[in-house]
Amino acid sequence: MIPRFDQLSEEELRKILLEQQAILDNASVGILFSRDRKVATCNLRCAELFGYALPELVGLPAAKLFSSHEAYSQLGHTAGPALAAGSGFHGEIQYRRRDGSLFWARVSAKAIDPQHPHDGTIWIVADISEERAVREALAQTTHEQELIFNNAAVGMMFARNRIVRRCNRKFEQIFGYAPGELVGQSVLLLHPTVRDYDEFGSLAYGTLQRGETFIGEQRARRKDGSIFWVRSTGCKTDALGSPLDVIWIFEDVSARHQVEEALAQAHNELEQRVVERTSQLVATNEQLQAEIFERMQAEQRIWHIAHHDALTGLPNRSLLLDRLNQALTQAGRSEHRLAVMFLDLDRFKSVNDTLGHHIGDLLLKHVAMRLREAVRAVDTVARLGGDEFVMVLHEIQTPDDASRVAEKIIEALAPVVLAEGNQLHATPSIGISIYPDDGDEAYALMKNADTAMYHAKAGGRNTYKFFTAKMNEETRRFFGFEQRLRNALLQHQFLLHFQPLIDHARQVVCGMEALVRWQDPEAGLTLPGAFIPVAEETGLILQLGEWVLREALRQNGVWQAQGHPALPVSVNLSPRQFHHKGLVDSVRAILNESGQPPELLELEVTESALMHDANQSLDKLRRLADLGIKLAIDDFGTASTSLAYLKRFPVHRIKIDQSFVRDVALAGEDAAVVSAIMALARSLGLEALAEGVETQEQLDVLRGFGCCQFQGFLFAHPLPPEQAAAVFHPSGLP
Repeated sequence: MIPRFDQLSEEELRKILLEQQAILDNASVGILFSRDRKVATCNLRCAELFGYALPELVGLPAAKLFSSHEAYSQLGHTAGPALAAGSGFHGEIQYRRRDGSLFWARVSAKAIDPQHPHDGTIWIVADISEERAVREALAQTTHEQELIFNNAAVGMMFARNRIVRRCNRKFEQIFGYAPGELVGQSVLLLHPTVRDYDEFGSLAYGTLQRGETFIGEQRARRKDGSIFWVRSTGCKTDALGSPLDVIWIFEDVSARHQVEEALAQAHNELEQRVVERTSQLVATNEQLQAEIFERMQAEQRIWHIAHHDALTGLPNRSLLLDRLNQALTQAGRSEHRLAVMFLDLDRFKSVNDTLGHHIGDLLLKHVAMRLREAVRAVDTVARLGGDEFVMVLHEIQTPDDASRVAEKIIEALAPVVLAEGNQLHATPSIGISIYPDDGDEAYALMKNADTAMYHAKAGGRNTYKFFTAKMNEETRRFFGFEQRLRNALLQHQFLLHFQPLIDHARQVVCGMEALVRWQDPEAGLTLPGAFIPVAEETGLILQLGEWVLREALRQNGVWQAQGHPALPVSVNLSPRQFHHKGLVDSVRAILNESGQPPELLELEVTESALMHDANQSLDKLRRLADLGIKLAIDDFGTASTSLAYLKRFPVHRIKIDQSFVRDVALAGEDAAVVSAIMALARSLGLEALAEGVETQEQLDVLRGFGCCQFQGFLFAHPLPPEQAAAVFHPSGLP
């Protein structure tokens, strides 16, 4: 039976207190007694942990030992209820030493008397800063390893008993599976057959069981069933127990195997021939020379494949640069000139898009053959890719020599190319740079020739241009103009003017045509001819065209809300906008957004844009007509529209181009063209409108031909919306 304290002698009590004090003083953890939220007493280790002398710590408010007042309050909310209920508290807390430094400690606390928790609590404090730092470093290392695993350039897989437990994205990509799809699956899926699976297991897992690393190459199977070669490296983990845990690394080595197989096959064939020749002791020296020559041919074939275009057989970029550098070295020694010609086929993309890449490839082969025939044997013709060709003309005397070659190339490509029943035309745009005038190294000459080619294309195609320093200026100016256009779209610098369409027979306005203008901060109000070609070339025309359509419909709604008549508004579609695959969906969405009836929208498409691909144009016009909108052919008479297509196009109006209207009163060819167009419109039941009417004399002649609808300065100039509204009720028409 343990004696009560009141039964012990003073000496026995003193001895017990000394023993307890010895325990406190020698404890490896801090022991602290707290009462009324202050340090009542503590051992020496506790004072050392907090950086205080023992007398300084006693009586100190407990809040001063914490990293912040919020942390102290949070501990009160967490530990207070447990201690008040007589339970213990355990946790990790960040404390503050006397010098302000912070450290982490593992804490255990309990009330001295669970029945009277307010009598004080005892706290056991152990410094775990190093332990926590180790844990955080381990967590960081684990995180870094996870990043390496997920972003590794090789496939990685963890398998247990040949079941996929985990793999990275590269592994899934190699085998063609979606993320997470392989987890839990047998690695049997990765082998071509069950036999391959068993043989690999026998070969690899015996090595792994011995604790050795397995490295091997074997056939594998993707999800789609295709077979390929992988290099696999496996290593058994150090985990104890019966499961066989293996980390695998996989690399796709199919390309190398294909090359090795091809080389092995070629080597075997060659070696077989050598063996056969060796066995024939009577073979002559001539036969031996033939074998050596055959080996050289094989090497030449390999070299040829690496340095020539697979489709046309022309030198590729690598060989071109090598020959151009050699030619530059020679030209520098002999002080001769040379020319670099950069050639691009005009509208080649439409051949691929409409007839298919197979027909496009046939056309490229014909072009390559004609280019080789158009230059000297000493000159180089190379294909860079797509429809881009480069020619290097050696030792020319003057730039005129390059001009003659360019004209010869244009003439050589002029005849029709027949490709599987299709008649194809291949016209080139050619840019020319001259050494040393336009550069003294290969890349500069090719870049300058490329720049000149783009100017040739911009100059009308099927022509050639010599590089000039001004072209770089124009290129920089073009890109600057493009950037200003982009900013104009972002900053809402575009606006619409409207020009009325006049039905003279009824003396009324029968529609309004929306015409875009640019309120350029630098140049002022700018007409579309100055910026539409750049917008068309850069693709900005799509965004601008949608804005014009949306704004025209919005303005028409405003006029209707003001009580003006509900008249159709006409909007021009650029060729690129018309041929864009999303046009119909875009028009439908903007119509729905505006709330305007479709019959109050008329879309104008130029005759040349329609005939660029008549079949595709017919399909798109029908889809637009199905929306309920009206369709008109703009600039009619400037292109060769097939009557067969014109009858099938679902258009209601043709607009006679102003180039015919300008001189219609002179009774010459233009008058005859207008008369023929009017007769054609009547026979097809189409409305005809004359554009660009500026004089009373033009109006009278056009009316004499039976034309009733007009547009031009004679009636009204394009006007801002607020001024254009005044012409809804015209009076005194000419």
